[in-house]
Amino acid sequence: MNSSPDLELSLDLPLRKTRSEGPVIRKYGGSSLATPAMVSDVAAEVAAIAEAGNRLVLVVSAMGDTTDRLIALAGEFAEPPHPRELDQLMATGEQVSASVIAMALAERGVRAVSLSGDQAGIEVTGEPGAGTIVRVDPGKILTRLSESQVVVVAGFQGRNADGELLTLGRGGSDTTAVALAAALGGAECEIRTDVHGVRTADPRIVPETRPVRTISYDTMAELAGLGARVLHPRSVELARRHGLAVRVMHSSDPGPSTVVTEEEPSLEGTPRVIGIAHEREVRLVRVEVSADGPDRYARVLTMLARCGVRPDNLSWPDPGELRFTVRGSKPRLPIAELAMELDARSSVFDELGSVSVVGTALLDHPGFLPELLRVLADHRVTVPSLTTSQSRLTAVIPADAIDMTVRALHDSFGLAEDRT
Repeated sequence: MNSSPDLELSLDLPLRKTRSEGPVIRKYGGSSLATPAMVSDVAAEVAAIAEAGNRLVLVVSAMGDTTDRLIALAGEFAEPPHPRELDQLMATGEQVSASVIAMALAERGVRAVSLSGDQAGIEVTGEPGAGTIVRVDPGKILTRLSESQVVVVAGFQGRNADGELLTLGRGGSDTTAVALAAALGGAECEIRTDVHGVRTADPRIVPETRPVRTISYDTMAELAGLGARVLHPRSVELARRHGLAVRVMHSSDPGPSTVVTEEEPSLEGTPRVIGIAHEREVRLVRVEVSADGPDRYARVLTMLARCGVRPDNLSWPDPGELRFTVRGSKPRLPIAELAMELDARSSVFDELGSVSVVGTALLDHPGFLPELLRVLADHRVTVPSLTTSQSRLTAVIPADAIDMTVRALHDSFGLAEDRT
């Protein structure tokens, strides 16, 4: 890697303040590249921008459902697949996207080159399937840009210090794009997807959702962490760290967009509901530990961490009892190991999901929490777990009640009204 100080940028260091001369950084999600025709449409639009004299760096996800198909393919040979080999396989999806877009641009007379995450100078650390970007050396990208080439980077991947390929986890291409925008001094990072910006709820559940024109880093990170799929939470945190605006917009249909940035000063601390997020796969776990001592919870959490389990919504309603939720159907919960090593009794409740009212200063408004509880009661929705904070009110509920509850909350909080 080129180690010139003006080319190499640690993501842990402050960025240079001037971004006006940076290239356009644009990420295309898999839904925008699902078919060869859609890839051609993207290439045509990018070609027009490049021909106007703009320097362009594209970051791409795998086409359509390619990642799911690759995971299924791996399952044909090993269950579970070896983590390292699964990473090698999954990274090919983004590399295919980068290559075919570069080819489509070349057919339109635009000089373009595809780069893997490693070739783009992205260094990561961590475990397979959960890598974290720690450093970007944009030297090779800058060289290609100086030669008037469009650079197409395979998202979702990089190399660690030992030269091993690691993927960044589902949605990791967002993080790749933001990291490159920060390293290259872009004015903002564009995320092109299949919706018109960040919505007040999932438009597949609530057709009358509105775009949120401007949203703070904190609120966007909360929405993303609670189930909104538009941006990966890690990409939002990285953008906040570097003061980089992120614009979310439809990949092909002109319309409203959302800018993720610092909160507007006039709205800081104002109680308001911004959106409804949801998760469809949540497990509620109850662990009863008979052993005495202040380390009993720490021992449970340490064992969970060893198995890759990241608990949410921790509480201990009674001495010796720990409750938490786990999102997603995986990883495996080490219930038998807990019982054996800690003399513990555990219960796991499946077929649950969660709904979250997300906003600012929610607990400062006397009506927000009662309204959530009223909606749940009116629809006879059971609530085995409820968690509150200033930025979110989260209820764990039966999975088959998710859609109805999201629609009811969206209507109850008036989110379909245009309040811009």
